[in-house]
Amino acid sequence: MYKHHQVVQDIEVIPAHFPIPGAGFLPVNAFVIKAKEPVLVDTGMGIESEEFMKALESIIDPKDLRWVWLTHDDADHTGNIQKVLEAAPRARLAANSLAVLRISTAWPVPMHRVYWLNSGDSIRVGDRKLTAVRPPLFDNPTAIGIYDSKSEAFFSVDCFGALIPSPAQTADDVAEKDLVQGMTTWASADSPWVHKVEPTQFSQALDGIRQLAPKMIFSAHLPPARGKTERFLELLAKAQTASPFVAPNQTALEQILVQTGKRPLIVREPRG
Repeated sequence: MYKHHQVVQDIEVIPAHFPIPGAGFLPVNAFVIKAKEPVLVDTGMGIESEEFMKALESIIDPKDLRWVWLTHDDADHTGNIQKVLEAAPRARLAANSLAVLRISTAWPVPMHRVYWLNSGDSIRVGDRKLTAVRPPLFDNPTAIGIYDSKSEAFFSVDCFGALIPSPAQTADDVAEKDLVQGMTTWASADSPWVHKVEPTQFSQALDGIRQLAPKMIFSAHLPPARGKTERFLELLAKAQTASPFVAPNQTALEQILVQTGKRPLIVREPRG
């Protein structure tokens, strides 16, 4: 599942695809930036820890990592953070301070190795500058994406994600109609507040990325995309007026269980 591949000369994606019953697949990506001071962006899902670490080790010796950039502290981004930091003793953890503090409730983060970032802050990793950028849509207050000055790529956290019908290597491999539907659905599901925000303010947030003009979008939840920034911004603008996402209820779950040959647990109170 974690068959990594090169997306540009010095950036590799470690992809996974999490199945969503009845909806398709959600890509879950981590990235390795082969800078002079190598950077790992996010740490995958804990459910596939062994595969993730093998994929990482096939790209780079973890001991050579100098930075682990955590875009936010959701479980599908922090699944292997402890193992990675143990395997990469010279790496610093770059993340929002609130994300680090929340992770500390699960395990003792080595605070002397942490570098706190807010949107607009930058770090230099040898041959390039990485700037923290809050994406237009986010589902977590600690979310900070990355603009890479050398590759001119935007690592967009969950923004520009999409549910897709089947695993794909690049966004070009996803049919346009599936991309439109998948990205619109994901925008509403992952950031339900988009339907409540003032349109002018949301447009300004989109313009911030437009002015940045990244050549590539590397979302955590979409196959890598080249030359699609303006198209993606248009889709997000339309997502604000699309029908709000409604999560499946218990009836839907029972239908899924029937299809998979399972039955819902029924607990009966003892008599007498």
